[in-house]
Amino acid sequence: MLQQARDKLQEYLPLARPYLPHAVALLVFALLGWMNGYFQASRTVSNPDLAETWSVPNWAPTQLGPERAMFTNLDIWDGAKRPAAAKVVAAQLPWRFIGTVREGEEYAAVILINNTGKIRRFGVGDALPNGEKVISISHGALQLDVAGTPRELRLFKLENKPEKPEKK
Repeated sequence: MLQQARDKLQEYLPLARPYLPHAVALLVFALLGWMNGYFQASRTVSNPDLAETWSVPNWAPTQLGPERAMFTNLDIWDGAKRPAAAKVVAAQLPWRFIGTVREGEEYAAVILINNTGKIRRFGVGDALPNGEKVISISHGALQLDVAGTPRELRLFKLENKPEKPEKK
């Protein structure tokens, strides 16, 4: 058995000779590391009554914003893209419908002009600042002609009240 080990060593020793400087460097650094650990562990403690006074840091809560949607839609998670919800972009009108007023039997629309901040009344047939024409005005509702298509704006939703049964 010892003879087999000696034969193997004589066979492989010439092949390992180019790596001898690397092995010596590895041995030197291993010896230095062991000596450092030994001397650090055998040194006496300078202050044995030292109390640890560190505390856990108080981190700010995570703020998730638009980055969350961006990272969840990346195809790094499972390779399947999530269907993106179509964003409805409301056209920013140069005016806002804020109310109706009644003058006798006729209604007038109260419109806030956005760029000036002034409030104006518009009647049936008048043109709004962006060119839309007022078709009709009723209590809390405004009907417009927007490029040939009628459009209705309401201030509040009308509730369907149940009809009272007739008394006989």
